[in-house]
Amino acid sequence: KFSTDGREVVAGSSDDSIYVYDLEANRVSLRTVAHTSDVNTVCFDDESGNLIFSGSDDNLGKVWDRRCFIGRDKPAGVLVGHLEGVTLIDSRRDGRYF
Repeated sequence: KFSTDGREVVAGSSDDSIYVYDLEANRVSLRTVAHTSDVNTVCFDDESGNLIFSGSDDNLGKVWDRRCFIGRDKPAGVLVGHLEGVTLIDSRRDGRYF
């Protein structure tokens, strides 16, 4: 998914990671091992691009805050309870609901 300003793309991968690509610099600006299985879906939450949601075949949805990544690659929140892998996450881009 593209950020609201079109400068970045967030992507999930089969190596259990989330990647954020800086399109202007043409490089990966963030990579984190996010799940224990394939990352199926990702999206930015708000206009700032700081909050990212991810869903995976490990049955978890996670919330990532890029402001907290310095020295610590842990999610800001983990959403449990799915019985199967999470295949779609979308945001209302209001900083509250997805």
